[in-house]
Amino acid sequence: MAPQQDIIIAIMGATGVGKSKIIDKLTQKTSWSGDSLASVTQSVRSIKTRVEGTEITLVDTPGFDDTHKSDLHVLHAISDWLEAKYRKGVCLSGLLYVQRISDNRLAGTAHHNLKMFGKLCGGEEEVGRKVVFVSTMWDKTAEDKGERREVELKKYWQPMIDLGARTARSNGSRESAQNIILDLLKAQTKYQSKNPVLIQEEIVTLNRSLVETEAAQALYTDIQKLLRQHKQTLTSLERAADRVDNPESAAQLQKQREAIESELAKTFEESRKLKIGWLRRFLRLFQKRARGVSGYPVLAEFCRLKRTCHSVDWLRAWWGKPVMEAR
Repeated sequence: MAPQQDIIIAIMGATGVGKSKIIDKLTQKTSWSGDSLASVTQSVRSIKTRVEGTEITLVDTPGFDDTHKSDLHVLHAISDWLEAKYRKGVCLSGLLYVQRISDNRLAGTAHHNLKMFGKLCGGEEEVGRKVVFVSTMWDKTAEDKGERREVELKKYWQPMIDLGARTARSNGSRESAQNIILDLLKAQTKYQSKNPVLIQEEIVTLNRSLVETEAAQALYTDIQKLLRQHKQTLTSLERAADRVDNPESAAQLQKQREAIESELAKTFEESRKLKIGWLRRFLRLFQKRARGVSGYPVLAEFCRLKRTCHSVDWLRAWWGKPVMEAR
């Protein structure tokens, strides 16, 4: 990878936590954020700005609880952007993970977003140093209450903090947003880390498809849990419908059932797209991280053939026989 000059900072987090607002404060524009709880960012967007004379590129990303896009669509959008940049030799200079200080307990979508963030980044110290956990809305929270919540949030952030990640507070002002960036830039100057995040390494260096990445498989696990929940809900609704004599109540239950069935169909389709075939699962056992593959030419060729041929033809190619048809 060629050395980069650009300073690129990605901003991630759930919907409505204030990602776009931080960008507004840094760029002194108001076109990126909104007042509703609906997702403002529906795709990966970038904008250049200056912080105390230093030009940076801010990258706004949709959350994994996006109101308009499925989690798989969001993962595709983020991974495609990261892959394209890494193929050009560009690594992220920093990652801001944004979370409301009011989220003292990580349940549901907040926990899911943090989990996906961890899977995208990986567990390398060189990447951990690029991460800043930003708690927002301090201007709307009493300081003593905010500090108690911050202690709780740090318990969830601790695995990345142990790798060198830092924490910061945003009170919605331009000054606090600038201080977050300046602190990150100082760390970048100190460590000069050019390491990619895990999903870039998996797709570009290891030649994995998106569904084979750690992030996609974490999403697959969550979707499987959601499928089970939908099925349990349907069973409960069916039992309730059998006991109801009131036509109005029966109609309401039927409406709920149809909504759950619709969600079940969508969830099942996402699960199908993320499922890895038996051959790919087998091959993943032999794949190492990027440094390992580069050190084993036989394994590297093994992975390359797996990506470029159909299953049977791949086996023939591996054993030195003609490849019938490329993908």
